[in-house]
Amino acid sequence: MKSRIEKDPLIGIIGGVGPYAGLDFVRKIFANTKAVKDQDHINCLLISCPSVIPDRTEFLLSGNDEANENPAFGMFDSAQCLYKAGVLYTAVACNTAHSEKIFSPFLDMVKEKLPGLKVINMLETSASYIKELYPKIKKVGLLATKGTYNSKVYHEYFNKKDGFELIEPEESGRERVHDAIYSEDYGIKANSIDIKQKARDLLDNEINALISRGAEAVILGCTELPLAVTPQNYNILIIDPGLITVRKLILLSYPDKLLIE
Repeated sequence: MKSRIEKDPLIGIIGGVGPYAGLDFVRKIFANTKAVKDQDHINCLLISCPSVIPDRTEFLLSGNDEANENPAFGMFDSAQCLYKAGVLYTAVACNTAHSEKIFSPFLDMVKEKLPGLKVINMLETSASYIKELYPKIKKVGLLATKGTYNSKVYHEYFNKKDGFELIEPEESGRERVHDAIYSEDYGIKANSIDIKQKARDLLDNEINALISRGAEAVILGCTELPLAVTPQNYNILIIDPGLITVRKLILLSYPDKLLIE
């Protein structure tokens, strides 16, 4: 006999990559749900076990896959916990984790051992979103981690074949974005509750630099970046892949509850 929870679809978020990014995903689920009372909100679970998921950028930059544990295994452990709890739809709250070296083995394990669990690909969903809603946008800027840049994972979904021109910061700009995320003094990961102005300023400068190079939209290609960037400050489209993914999760599980943008 099914429990009362199992009678309705259950959304799961694989968090801990980083922890506040996962929390932000859940907040976005609430914010994009039609609800006037507690019971109107969607059933969802967040699993945040950073201790079992190594840093994705560090893994991709190490160049030694055998000596470093693939984050895919910890991601799968988290997915397995969600699956046992009855989750039907899930997403990983990390852009860099969608690199082929990480995401493909993760999906292989899910397909083999967690039948019926649907994993939303955040990058694929974001590319489809832009193509469908903003077909005239072709030049897209990308702010991301070094791991995401080096793996070229966004190039798989925003490519010339589909008419896109992906614009990335210069090498020094990539370093500044990396510092804005990872610096122990002022980085977002170390100061997620109280984002430091230095991190905000660094990101603002890089967004404006991408705009000056012709970007018609800018992707916040790290799930911590939306914690520090205010889209309303810019006169172009700022793309939050996490928000797009959350809305896709709601659409799949509770279509009548998705707030209209």
